[in-house]
Amino acid sequence: MLRILSYFEINAYRQGVKRLSIILSMSALAVAILFLSKAGFGQIQSAQQTAPPAVNSAAVRDPVVSSAALPSDIMKLRREGCEALYNLDPATAVEKFEEIRKRLPHHPAGDLYMATAIWLTHLSKTRRLQTSLYGSGSSFYAGAGSSKEDTEGDAVDINVDRAFRERMAQAKTKALALVAKNKNDPDALYYLGSYYGVMAGYEASTARKFFSAMRNGSRCVDAHEKVLKLKPDYYDAYLSIGVYDYIVGNLPFSYKFLATMVGVRGNKKRGITRLQTIIDKDASTADDARVLLVAIFRNEKRYDDSLSLLEQLSSKYPNGYLLKLERASLLMTLNRPSEAYALFEGLLNDPAAASALDLINYQYAEALARNKEYKRAAETFIAVHQVQGGDVNLATVSRLRAAQMYDLAGDRQEAIQQYNAVLARPNVYDTKQQATDGLNKPFIVKEKKSD
Repeated sequence: MLRILSYFEINAYRQGVKRLSIILSMSALAVAILFLSKAGFGQIQSAQQTAPPAVNSAAVRDPVVSSAALPSDIMKLRREGCEALYNLDPATAVEKFEEIRKRLPHHPAGDLYMATAIWLTHLSKTRRLQTSLYGSGSSFYAGAGSSKEDTEGDAVDINVDRAFRERMAQAKTKALALVAKNKNDPDALYYLGSYYGVMAGYEASTARKFFSAMRNGSRCVDAHEKVLKLKPDYYDAYLSIGVYDYIVGNLPFSYKFLATMVGVRGNKKRGITRLQTIIDKDASTADDARVLLVAIFRNEKRYDDSLSLLEQLSSKYPNGYLLKLERASLLMTLNRPSEAYALFEGLLNDPAAASALDLINYQYAEALARNKEYKRAAETFIAVHQVQGGDVNLATVSRLRAAQMYDLAGDRQEAIQQYNAVLARPNVYDTKQQATDGLNKPFIVKEKKSD
């Protein structure tokens, strides 16, 4: 997702995928929020606010009258829709966003919000809003390092894909029209960049098209950098630029050197500061910044800081069970399993989370596995595919994980039975290959270099 895409494509696409995985693994909601925030869920802040010193105020141009700024009544609808998404209430979100589209038929915001709601709802249904799926070394990236742009990717539900792309096509047309009307309008440029940000998120998380995701992410960053040159206190743009800063600053030295050679510079500390500024200013994207910092702090092993932010978010959005799952995962990292287990048990009995019992059991099982309770983990993985109406792909992965847990528990016969059950199901990422490997040789835990 960086502007050094040409280097990734030519010299180290595998490394590009690895870095993309860092972005996506930031939290259970990172895949969504990273790009949801770029979708314009915030709005320009007061020009009287002081910009962080990291932005060059000398680049500010003469003030312009924006034809793309959202009026207060639309901002209210936007806020209500965004809060509904955090509380995992897509029906309410769609209602609010559709009203925006009707009231502002020539503005890209309504279409972008609608497309994002379609996308996030699909991710939720397919259980792709979970940390472990996007972690470093995850099977989610199986085949990505050797694939070509014209052949990579997964088939997406035709109705979902059509609905998403129809809304996005409308958003792009309207955003381009706003930019054509005034190329120095920061709001217009912001929404054009937002279009590319949403496309990047969709292509990476839903279609698994990483070339396209990185290219669109690069265009998003370029557009938002132009926004900041026009208006340094446009805090919404700090979200994408802050993450960009952090990611570039986190590159290995050799890639950072290449980036510097083509004028691309990043700084981890500056990226974190920009995201923190959004929170300090209580900007409309403050919660999005909190989610991103949850992920970044976790990557930086600042687990207590990450947990603190998650507790704030969970308190504000009590129906957001994904936030609770993230808390449970962090508690495991902090070696507080009894607290984590209590959260999982609470979620299993929470009516608001009843539609996600398969995902909750899956994450519970992973926590048990991390605590080396292998027999109990295997049984909990088995419970995943016993959930009626659960996601079929997660059910397949859970059978594989159950087999691996039985191997670790010393029950080879049960492990073989589960491996064979995986082979009888459609392949998910690389489940068939892993099942074949498991039949040939009992599964063992590989030591991880990092969390």
